[in-house]
Amino acid sequence: MKTIIALALAGGMISAPAAMAMGSFDDAERILKAGSDYGITQFRSLEFEYEGYDDIELEGWVDNDWYVELDMNDDGSIEREQRRKHGGEPSGLTAEEVRNYLKAAQAEGMDRLEELKVSSRGYIEVEGNDPSGQELEIDFRVGDLTPVRIERDDQN
Repeated sequence: MKTIIALALAGGMISAPAAMAMGSFDDAERILKAGSDYGITQFRSLEFEYEGYDDIELEGWVDNDWYVELDMNDDGSIEREQRRKHGGEPSGLTAEEVRNYLKAAQAEGMDRLEELKVSSRGYIEVEGNDPSGQELEIDFRVGDLTPVRIERDDQN
């Protein structure tokens, strides 16, 4: 009996991190506004953390010299802040550009958002779910709102 309970608990602990949290596009807007109010001018990542937590991770550039990682509650309040001086040119998207890519992802059928991230190679990846709950990943190139790749996780 102890073995069965231990296996059930271990299975739950292993599968829990696999269930990613999803936020609405209204949640994303609220977090973008909070990040902009904080001073982020170039956004690199917006991620809704694991289920059961209100955590949202936001990364980007402040003042062209500082790279910041913020852990935020879903109301936009900051739980933790990490800053570091970073050499090189700041890169990322403005809040308005992030909004445009999120709208483009919605136009492709996404209705819940898991993550938006910008690569240093000029790709934007938006992950989330469609209305039926199937995973949807959409890739863009910076400067172009036409997707370069759409991947649907058909679970049927």
